[in-house]
Amino acid sequence: MSSTPTVPPGSIVVGVDADHPATEVLDAAVELARRTGRRVHLVNATGLGVVPWTPDVLELQARRLEELRAHLQEQAPREVTAETVVGGAASALVEGSRDAYRVVLGAGRLRPLTAAVLGATTHQVAAHARCPVLVVPRGAVAQPRGLVVVGVDPDPHAEPALDAAFTEASERGVPLVAVHAWWWEPPDPLATEPEWAGDWGELADAQHVVLAEMLSGWQERYPDVEVRPRLVRGQAVPVLCDEAREAQLLVVGSRGRGGFAGLLLGSVGTRLLHLAPCPLLVVPSTSRVDGGEPESRSPES
Repeated sequence: MSSTPTVPPGSIVVGVDADHPATEVLDAAVELARRTGRRVHLVNATGLGVVPWTPDVLELQARRLEELRAHLQEQAPREVTAETVVGGAASALVEGSRDAYRVVLGAGRLRPLTAAVLGATTHQVAAHARCPVLVVPRGAVAQPRGLVVVGVDPDPHAEPALDAAFTEASERGVPLVAVHAWWWEPPDPLATEPEWAGDWGELADAQHVVLAEMLSGWQERYPDVEVRPRLVRGQAVPVLCDEAREAQLLVVGSRGRGGFAGLLLGSVGTRLLHLAPCPLLVVPSTSRVDGGEPESRSPES
């Protein structure tokens, strides 16, 4: 047992609590493994406590983790591996993300500001992971026949998120809803509508052009994906939550800002962690979406 996880390259890393495993997180990991043909690797962290972990406690966690691994093995298409790491869950999962295809973990229904200030594991992993992070909020339901929704903006950091969203829509065989939220208020709150409606219309037309430019070329790369552009005037977080109410996946990009300031201020992605109505895929701007090729299947796997 060490402080650094040993992750099979290209595998799906799942953050689990051996004492209280989240069923929805495990189900999401198995579904992803079946769809992509990749291995599942469970990571259980002891946590950082004042009182050292005793051998008896570690042995009990090891037994429970093995029971969990064996249960998932009955459902997964390939070998399921598991390990317990001595240390904090966030640091273990971030380290494991270096070799992973995806990191999968849960998120409670905490108030976003409170969770960010406390440095919740989910926020830390989403902010620092080297690969896309699939977050399954507690109580969030993935609609089996729902669409994939992606939030898009004109910054270059959004391209990996678009790539991941098109890949997910293609693999799932569903249309992709590309949502661009924009916000503008009339300069004079006392102005009557005829005085500013023309400017608003021009801005809306300009945003249509922006959205078309952001999606340019992606349809040619993914000809099997039906794209449904959505331009919505409003703040990004509530707009995306509303658009994803009947979705099976919501995809957003993250600028990957590290440190406390990045966690406190957050990006659209980190603010959605505890608000998304369905599973959320947070894609860092520097990540490799494909995560490398799956290991070749051996007779043992």
